[in-house]
Amino acid sequence: MTAVPTDPVHPVTAALTGVADVCGRLTGLGGALTRRRAEPIRAPADWYGAGPVVLVGGFGTTDHGLRTMRRWLERLGYRVTVHTTGIGTGCGGRSVERLRRVVGGADEGEGVRVVAHSRGAQFARAATAAGARVRALVTLGAPFDQFPLSVPALAAGLLVGVAGSLGIPGLATLGCVRGPCCAEFRAALRAPVAVPFTSVFTRGDQVVPWRSSVDDSAHNVEVSGGHLGLLDRPDSLAAVAAALAA
Repeated sequence: MTAVPTDPVHPVTAALTGVADVCGRLTGLGGALTRRRAEPIRAPADWYGAGPVVLVGGFGTTDHGLRTMRRWLERLGYRVTVHTTGIGTGCGGRSVERLRRVVGGADEGEGVRVVAHSRGAQFARAATAAGARVRALVTLGAPFDQFPLSVPALAAGLLVGVAGSLGIPGLATLGCVRGPCCAEFRAALRAPVAVPFTSVFTRGDQVVPWRSSVDDSAHNVEVSGGHLGLLDRPDSLAAVAAALAA
C-alpha cells in the first residue's frame, strides 16, 4: 500500500477523525460479532489485474474503514494508494484538487483506476471530469445528487458546515453548498464521464438514497446490504473486481 503524506490538521478536525476511526472500529467489531463469518470469495482468473488503484474514502471514513477493500484489491494484484480526503469533510473544490494530485502521483504512465465510496465518489467523479489521469472509475454508494440525503447525513453535513464557517480550517463551509468555490465541483456531479464507469449501489442504503447513485453515464450494478457494507460485503467486492477487470 502506498501512503499519502498528511497535512497538519486543526485539533478539532483531528478530534473528528479520531471519533470517526473509533466508530468505524466499533462498527466492524459489531458486525463480526453479529454476522456469520462469510465464505472467502473465490476470485476467477479474469478478476486479477495489475497497476495502480487509488481507493478513496467518504464522509467519516478512515483508513480502518477501507481496510477490507484495500486488502481485496491488493489480493487481486493492484498497487493501492489509500486516500481518505481527511475524513471527507473538506471543501469540495479543494478536495477534488487534492485528489487530482494523488492520482497524478500514483500514475505510472497509463492512468489510474479509482475506486471511491460515498462522498469520496463525488470527489472522484469531479476529478475525472476535470481531467485527472483516471482510466476507469468505480463508485460505491455515490451521492451524485446533492439532495436529498438521509436526515442524519444532512445533520452531519450541517454541523461540519457551521464549524467550517466559524473558521475551523480543513472543513467545508455553508458557502460550499451554493458558493463559487465549489461551483465546478457541483456541476461535475452529473457531468458525462468519458472513461469506463461503474456505479455500485444498494437499495438498502440508509445514508444515500439509491436513486442518487444511479447514473446514465455508468454501468449500474445493484448489490445487497447497506451503505457501509458496500466496502466489505462479498457481492460488493465481487462487483468492484469485475468492474476493474472489464
